[in-house]
Amino acid sequence: MIDLVFMWQLLILFEVVLFTSYTFIMYIYSRKEEKKENPINSDLPSITLIIPMYNEEKVIREKIENTALLDYPNSKLEVIIVDDYSKDNSIEISKDAISKTSLKAKVVKNEGGKGKARGLNWIFPQVSNEITVISDADALLKEDSLLQITKNYSDPMIGGVTGKIMIISDKRRISKSQEDSYRSYFDLWRQGESKIGSVSVCNGPLMSFRTNLLKRIKVDPDAYADDSDILFKIIQLGHRVVYDKKAIVFERVPLTLKGRTIQKMKRINGLRKVYLNNLDLLGKGSFGKIIFPYALLTHIISPLVVLFIVLFYPLVVLKEPWYLGLLLLLLLPKIGELLISFVTTQLIMNFSFLIPTSGSWEAVEDARYKCKYNNQ
Repeated sequence: MIDLVFMWQLLILFEVVLFTSYTFIMYIYSRKEEKKENPINSDLPSITLIIPMYNEEKVIREKIENTALLDYPNSKLEVIIVDDYSKDNSIEISKDAISKTSLKAKVVKNEGGKGKARGLNWIFPQVSNEITVISDADALLKEDSLLQITKNYSDPMIGGVTGKIMIISDKRRISKSQEDSYRSYFDLWRQGESKIGSVSVCNGPLMSFRTNLLKRIKVDPDAYADDSDILFKIIQLGHRVVYDKKAIVFERVPLTLKGRTIQKMKRINGLRKVYLNNLDLLGKGSFGKIIFPYALLTHIISPLVVLFIVLFYPLVVLKEPWYLGLLLLLLLPKIGELLISFVTTQLIMNFSFLIPTSGSWEAVEDARYKCKYNNQ
């Protein structure tokens, strides 16, 4: 008969070894410096900034005003707002906001079929600039974010660059504190992955790619994770996609725990589908031998392990009461917050199927609010 306590200990050991080894490897590689050429103004690549828009009347004016403040030459920056059949006043507000700036910008109606992925597939062939940047309508870019991104493209093997998310929300909310504790590790993992090969997750609020590569791919309309779908298609073409912690984008967190939970479920649904669609990358290069296996373990296997750890815990305590003392860890500053964030996220992953893959507008709407951010 299987010893329940021993099996539970093995599950705990699996989680500790998995995340400790991953964090240690990524930390070692993240410390390696890479030389990035700092192009002078005349050498800066031309950029097309694409802003997908659907019912964004609450945030689109702020987005355009934020874009107008970016530290990038107007002569080398084109802005295209792709409207995806908005039913509110997004188009009118966008055009009015653009008219009050010096931006070379326009609003176009998506003619590729409803949905962000179809809209991107339709607009990519029309882009002529060297670099295409995609940024969500509710995300705000730091002034020098585009300049930071362009430094990475001095390496011809880099096909894409994604930026660092900074959370803007009421600091007293649990959604804000949990996200902050998770993000510190997310940043470390992505930095290490970048030095080894390519990142395994792309930050949708700020991602960029060589335009000539985007013209060679089609975003899967059914992937429901267009950012990671593009990421893996660029990797399949033999190029790296890296993370730049200095290319900062400010993102709102849903104000309610329910909204945050729905958002997490939507993201993991899409990410898992992309992972399973690209299993042929396993064993290929440093990405397929190191990064991708860890990504599969942490996003598909680990959530199940954590679920069993939580379910078995009461039974383990009945047999070995002293394990009840582990709950004291939750009271420790930082450690307790990190554990709660980790366990909550892993448990959510197990039940993401309860949310339709196409998602709920509730989570998006919950993050549409005015906020203050430090664009320094």
